[in-house]
Amino acid sequence: MKLPDIGPDPLPPSMWARSVSRYEPHGLDVLEAHVVAHRMNASEWTKSSALQKIWAFLVGFVPWLASIGGFAALLGDDRAIRLGRMTPRDAGDIPFASVCYAIAALGVVVLLVDWVREGRKQTPGLRLTMTIIFVFGALGIPVAYMLAAREGVDMGLMMLPAYVMMGLAILLFILVQMSPLPEMKVQEIALEDLDEKTVKRLLMLRGRAIDTLVQRGLINSDVADINVLKARPLGRLHIEDDT
Repeated sequence: MKLPDIGPDPLPPSMWARSVSRYEPHGLDVLEAHVVAHRMNASEWTKSSALQKIWAFLVGFVPWLASIGGFAALLGDDRAIRLGRMTPRDAGDIPFASVCYAIAALGVVVLLVDWVREGRKQTPGLRLTMTIIFVFGALGIPVAYMLAAREGVDMGLMMLPAYVMMGLAILLFILVQMSPLPEMKVQEIALEDLDEKTVKRLLMLRGRAIDTLVQRGLINSDVADINVLKARPLGRLHIEDDT
């Protein structure tokens, strides 16, 4: 059974599993197409050094995690506050949030540089990251001003990093959106020619995506069936009979 066409630049399997709507095609064949489409990336990942993997993790996750952290610092945890596990949020949380937003802004700059180096192509994952960063900045700014107004504190330039972060996120989003679509690249490695480490990584990514789809109710299956799905050979997730 031929895998469906998912476009020239599909999302990674795990990101697709988290973001796909139940009203969009989300069958096993679509998931397998996303897994197979990322075999070149998986091959490059398994061949990269530990330092390269650490750098990729920092570049890919730190910016949006920092933006969420900035908002979380301002919002606090109402349940933890009620239980006395943390002090009520106040203007003293603004400097910490500002540091988080500054880290996120620096991360966007690094992402921009990497995007230029990699050919300035449209990347859905990068647009999604910029959206997350912008949203949590936009949510945090009014909370910060509310805390400052409540205590009569002069904000000054404390939230400037948030504005810079949001501006950079908008800029990169627009640049990515206006960039040309990537040309369809012919995969240079056939499935049967992948090394063992690459196959294991792809199966691991596929397993995580399956778990996500199950948690979201997009795959109806008991534990035994899930294990059967995960055990199917690479490229044949959507094929029940391997004989």
